Amino acid sequence: RGCLIALDRLARRRIPSYVLDLGTGSGILAIAAAKTWPAPVVATDIDPVAAQTVRENAAGNGVAARIAARAGPGFRPVARMGRFDLVVANIQARPLVELAGGMRRHITPGGTLVLSGLLSRQAPAVQAVYRARGFTLADRIRIGDWTTLILRAPALSA
Repeated sequence: RGCLIALDRLARRRIPSYVLDLGTGSGILAIAAAKTWPAPVVATDIDPVAAQTVRENAAGNGVAARIAARAGPGFRPVARMGRFDLVVANIQARPLVELAGGMRRHITPGGTLVLSGLLSRQAPAVQAVYRARGFTLADRIRIGDWTTLILRAPALSA
């Protein structure tokens, strides 16, 4: 729910040109992004069954032509696909921390990162890891014991 609220807030401010749903599961966030913006969306998951589920769900929602579902760990499925200006990751805190270094390499300068799946007590530590890599907090959404962070990637230096 936090990610969907974040996407709704972002929809009022900008139009991304390339979206990544990292750890997609059923593809709900990839589908939401495809229905919100005209941008191509890549949905990845470590589980090949999840990638197939995304394809089926995208077809059922009329956005299959705009969502590429891929299976593999971390950023391996998108290693040669360029950078994304919007990355959504609704996964647990530990993998989000482990992916922080790769995130910097796969997001465009000034791009937006939505991190969710965080217990509110975990959010400060995850935010600190990303802050150390130059990301800044743009917004925070709290729902019960859960927090979604909206971060901005560092812009190109002059």
